[in-house]
Amino acid sequence: MAARELTLSGAPVLMYHGLAASLPAAVGAREAKYWVSPAAFARHLAQIREAGQRVRRLYDFWSGAADGPDNRSAIVLTIDDGRATDYEVAFPLLLAAGVRAEFFVNTATIERPGHLTWSQIVEMHRAGMSFQSHAHDHVLLPGMPARLLRNELETSKRLIEERVGRGVDFLAAPYGLLDRRVIAAARDVGYQAVCSSLSWPARPGRTVVNRVVVHRDTTAARFAAILARQPSAFLPSVARAALTYLPRRVLLKVRPRQLGAHLHLEDA
Repeated sequence: MAARELTLSGAPVLMYHGLAASLPAAVGAREAKYWVSPAAFARHLAQIREAGQRVRRLYDFWSGAADGPDNRSAIVLTIDDGRATDYEVAFPLLLAAGVRAEFFVNTATIERPGHLTWSQIVEMHRAGMSFQSHAHDHVLLPGMPARLLRNELETSKRLIEERVGRGVDFLAAPYGLLDRRVIAAARDVGYQAVCSSLSWPARPGRTVVNRVVVHRDTTAARFAAILARQPSAFLPSVARAALTYLPRRVLLKVRPRQLGAHLHLEDA
């Protein structure tokens, strides 16, 4: 009999971006891999249920005990960028499955074509969905002047809290790029934790919350391995991130747009 693979502790905090059956015309080749089909998303929700996993709110997981019964089988769903498809596609599928997700939005893009409106956000919030910060603009936070960085973090938090009437506890750094300075600024503004894009199960109470990106080509088998916390589902992404860490940092300093990152207009 084959030896059973060891499993990792913590919970997979899954990160999605756009949901669409076909790619919108404005989506370039660099972003295409992040767009998941509605059928795949519905299948993922079914796999979570069939695996006996429980979808939890991020704050409930983060503030709970690491060895608590609720957290041992926890899965957290997060969706970034605040696109219109969050309301048109993700919201109905989540309601049908009876689960809730965290939506990380850039408050500067709300009401713009292709993005959520405030009325949609309020409706989704009243139905149990959670809204957290993706900064005010979808811009590169590391290296930003202190005044602009604080404004990015404060503005987003304040606007969401004013509209939905509930505290914003988490910041998801645009592009998944952060450093100690960004983390310190976020904590100073009042965020409990900052979300990264390190593909590894998250642990409760940590200042940085790891998130696992779900791609368009994520197979049902790999998704099942993620739910099972199998190291083989996470190690390739972690190894790739380690190999590209220094080259990416250099590019961020000299040619950030080559990585698809946008700078704040006053910082460009």
